[in-house]
Amino acid sequence: MTRDNEDRSPSREDEPTISNLGSPGASPSVASGDSPSDGGEFAAGLVIAGRFRIVGRLGGGGMGDVYRADDHELGTSVALKFLPVELSGDPVRLQRLRNEVRLARQVAHPNVCRVYDIGDADGRPFLSMEFIDGEDLASLLRRIGRLPKDKAIELAREICAGVGAAHELGVVHRDLKPANVMIDGRGRARVADFGLAGVADELAEGRDATAGTPAYMAPEQLRGEGATKRTDIFALGLLLYELFTGKRAHDVKTIAGLKERYSSSASPTSPSDLVEGMDPAVERVIMNCLELDPESRPASALAVMAALPGGDPLAAMLKAGAFS
Repeated sequence: MTRDNEDRSPSREDEPTISNLGSPGASPSVASGDSPSDGGEFAAGLVIAGRFRIVGRLGGGGMGDVYRADDHELGTSVALKFLPVELSGDPVRLQRLRNEVRLARQVAHPNVCRVYDIGDADGRPFLSMEFIDGEDLASLLRRIGRLPKDKAIELAREICAGVGAAHELGVVHRDLKPANVMIDGRGRARVADFGLAGVADELAEGRDATAGTPAYMAPEQLRGEGATKRTDIFALGLLLYELFTGKRAHDVKTIAGLKERYSSSASPTSPSDLVEGMDPAVERVIMNCLELDPESRPASALAVMAALPGGDPLAAMLKAGAFS
């Protein structure tokens, strides 16, 4: 995601995203208001595909490089995500890029970063998406530790709404983590980066079972089983744990260590042991999301949203666009 290295703490470095189709690498952000220290391959002012004028590089990694650009045809700012040059001709990676656009375009919701289209710049495939002038949640948590209770609940609801909107369409994100949630200039959460997303029915069969970020994988993913909406719910629980406590639920840094932790049925430290005055309702819903048995977790992101303090199931469904 964004490369905000000035105040990066070594203990909170972004975990690499693993794709079964390529090398491990950190997923790039869709947007950041910060000026990148590395200008990247495409210089500012360069016009891409006769339409997009490059403003600057936003970030990158093994999954691709992202640039801010001005779309002269529509008169707006966008983010362009390019495949790494060494993978530009890889038919499998090209198909994954097309799949990201195909799935993400279906999810039109205020709490989801919009993906627009796919293009080609002299043999360099890219996708265009909404530019969000803000920062990712991982960067925000590094800066401030944890959010005030009321703001954390507000963001938690919005994240649930975005995830719920994807799930309503049968789309499983598979890489939910703070680095893949943007906080825009209005302080609103936006779920981003559907690069590893898939259709629930297909993923349940075990396709690309181990793709994702190990630190945010559910136990069943680490065992190589199929991903479902409830694996997203587990990742959502880990994300909410960080949102409300400012700390990760597990301090284990290796896949083997995580497997051992889950096989021993060890629970993370209760949020109330870390944060004075933790709302019991918040703690219950977080720990419910982190149940090792998928069937014991909440059935949906909307159920998580409704269980948060002040939650209203009908309002949750309306906010998630379930009736649109």
